[in-house]
Amino acid sequence: MNAITFPNQTEFERFKTLAVSVIDPPSEAEARTHLTSIRLAGKRLDGDIKALKAPYQAAIKDIDTAAKPWKDLLAERDQALTRELLAYGQRVRIAAELANKKILEKYEGKVDRAITKAVEHGKPIPVILPPQTVSAPPNSVETEGAKQTIVKRKNWRIPGGDHLTFEYTRASALTKDIPDEFFVLDTGRIGKIVRAGGSVPGIEVFEEESISVRAI
Repeated sequence: MNAITFPNQTEFERFKTLAVSVIDPPSEAEARTHLTSIRLAGKRLDGDIKALKAPYQAAIKDIDTAAKPWKDLLAERDQALTRELLAYGQRVRIAAELANKKILEKYEGKVDRAITKAVEHGKPIPVILPPQTVSAPPNSVETEGAKQTIVKRKNWRIPGGDHLTFEYTRASALTKDIPDEFFVLDTGRIGKIVRAGGSVPGIEVFEEESISVRAI
């Protein structure tokens, strides 16, 4: 990747060795002058960055827009096929379990009858080989160019609701048994209220100093 340079880079270089100690009115004035220069340089740098990124962002947006219908189509087909395959596999496994249950019950009955008959006639108990059972579908299947494996991962959901579409509050959580620690504080909303002069229960409002620099 080629080195990236900025139009005002030479100006920025001079701040590398800048070191000012404010100890008297002259040094205060000097520090204020440098601070103004740095703030203005920062704004110019932001403008330079935005200008350099603009053509790429436009291209990226165009690519994402063009790709979205295809991504949505592939995701929908992927999910549909996955659901079908998992459901089929589940049905086959259940059928295999039921068939094996019947096979084993029949085998156990056969063994019990053979043992009873042998005991009644005073003969040795015969050896009856266990029957062949129905195999469940494998977890891994090799297809052309890929190996598909059923993987189990733990996920979560809130009973009675969809956590992706429903906004749960702490109040609504009282019936859900969800601990308070899993509710994220809405810092953006709190900041907006405080800046407007309001207050929020449980929130301490305080003032802190900063320096605003505006070009004149």
